[in-house]
Amino acid sequence: MNGRPTVEQEVQMPERTPPVHFAPAARVDALPLNFWDAIDREVARLSAEPGPRMIDVSKGSPDLPTPPHIVQAMQRAVANPSHHRYNAFTGYAPLREAIAMRYREDHGVDLDPDSQVVTFSGSHEALMAAIIALADPGSTVVLPDPGYPMYFSGVDLAGATIATLPLVEPGYAPDFDALRDLDEARVLMLNYPNNPTGAVATRQIFEDALTFSRRVGAAFIHDFAYSALGAGGSRPLSALSVDRDTERTVELQTVSKTYSMAGWRVGYAAGNPSIIDAMRRYQAHAYSLIFGATQEAAAAALTGDQSVVDEIVAVYERRRTIVVDGLRAIGWDVIDSVGTFFVWVRISGDAVEFARILREEARVAVGPGDGFGSRGRGHIRLGLTLDDDTLREMIDRLAQITLPTVSIR
Repeated sequence: MNGRPTVEQEVQMPERTPPVHFAPAARVDALPLNFWDAIDREVARLSAEPGPRMIDVSKGSPDLPTPPHIVQAMQRAVANPSHHRYNAFTGYAPLREAIAMRYREDHGVDLDPDSQVVTFSGSHEALMAAIIALADPGSTVVLPDPGYPMYFSGVDLAGATIATLPLVEPGYAPDFDALRDLDEARVLMLNYPNNPTGAVATRQIFEDALTFSRRVGAAFIHDFAYSALGAGGSRPLSALSVDRDTERTVELQTVSKTYSMAGWRVGYAAGNPSIIDAMRRYQAHAYSLIFGATQEAAAAALTGDQSVVDEIVAVYERRRTIVVDGLRAIGWDVIDSVGTFFVWVRISGDAVEFARILREEARVAVGPGDGFGSRGRGHIRLGLTLDDDTLREMIDRLAQITLPTVSIR
């Protein structure tokens, strides 16, 4: 010891003031906890434990690579200095023109790319914009049950009120008679091909939706995220092909599923000019810009060789056959559907408990239907975004376990 003071003696650290706790705004405090977070944590916990690998089919993140010509278009565009600056909030004009061209060729619908198309960083932001730009606090938004959980979050953020529209079997068509006493609404939201059920729309569904929307004065917002994922090589029906004059309809789409570009975050809305204008005005304040090179790559996807879409769809159709036939062979009650890349299964009992048993006993993670609304209870959803061999392994595991607490019908 040389008698020199230590660093601690030389420097007197002040007492630290603990962080002040700030309560969130009421609109945020009212948001429910994310239903899927708990499942993600359980999957992570089990994945870290010894045993067979976890097979996670609880979500729908496309696993197929983006087609090479789209990647190459992005690589070229990234090197273009014009994309290194801010771009217009209205979006890359060639992308909006490509969207209009795709509607004309795929659905026979003519759109003005300037007044009837707006782009977003994914269709998630588009659906939030559609609800918040139209629904005042206290107004009514009609949502499908079962339905995508983010619809409910959008209504909560808008401070609006939810009117639940049952989707009924067979076909999971909307039961508009259940809302015959509803006099007024700002928004009707539907989603076909439907997540989570995989149901596809008929022309009658969209005609009934327009009739209902006229009666209550609502805008009709159609979430068309799975626009390419039908069956037998036929494209699912667009709501704009029924409301050709865009009287009251806006359709939301994305390149995520059609071109396997989920991580690229490009979505868009098309249809009624006044709704598009409201969404664009909201977007200019709430969201930033989409990287110009990404928009250029999305335009290349929409205008390029569409046989890549057929190839992607064929993969999901093959996987659907593997899973549906495999589950039915072991006695599971799989509901007939041809849309999306999900399989919807009816069970007897508590779906959350059922999913827990599958995670722990078979090391297979599925999505309990409870996360999609009250009419999702008693069901589970399985994604088809894993390779064929893994899906076959999943079926083999499910065939070998016993389910003492809940059972398949």
